[in-house]
Amino acid sequence: MQLMPRTAATFGLSLDNILNPQKNIEAGVQYIKSLNLLFRKIENQDERKKFILASYNSGPAHVLDAMALAEKYGKNPHIWFEHVEYFLSKKSDPEYYNDEVVKYGRFGSGETIRYVRNTLDTYQKYKGKM
Repeated sequence: MQLMPRTAATFGLSLDNILNPQKNIEAGVQYIKSLNLLFRKIENQDERKKFILASYNSGPAHVLDAMALAEKYGKNPHIWFEHVEYFLSKKSDPEYYNDEVVKYGRFGSGETIRYVRNTLDTYQKYKGKM
C-alpha cells in the first residue's frame, strides 16, 4: 500500500517486511483504521473519506492544521472541498503556516490535494462501471 518506512514501523512493519505484500496491506489497513478513528467526529462518511485520503498521502498533522485554520477563519472544519482543502493549500504561505493555531509548520500541499481529487475521480469512474 506504499507506506512510508516510519508509518510502516508505527504499525509493526519492519524494513525487512515492507515489500511483503501481505504484511504491507495488513499495516496499511491498520493505518486507515487509525485515520478513520482520528476523524470519527466527521459524521458524514463521504467527507471523512476525503480527510482519510489526504492523511494517508501526507500524514494527518497538516490536515489537522488545515482543520484548525478552517475553524479559525469561519469555514467548516468537517468539509473538505472549499474549506479544509483551501486552508491546506495555504500552508505554504507564511501568513498561514505561522498562524498561532498551526502546530506543524509549512506544507507544500499540491501532491496531497491532487491525490484526493484523483483518487475520488478514479473511484467514481470505476463505480460507474459496476
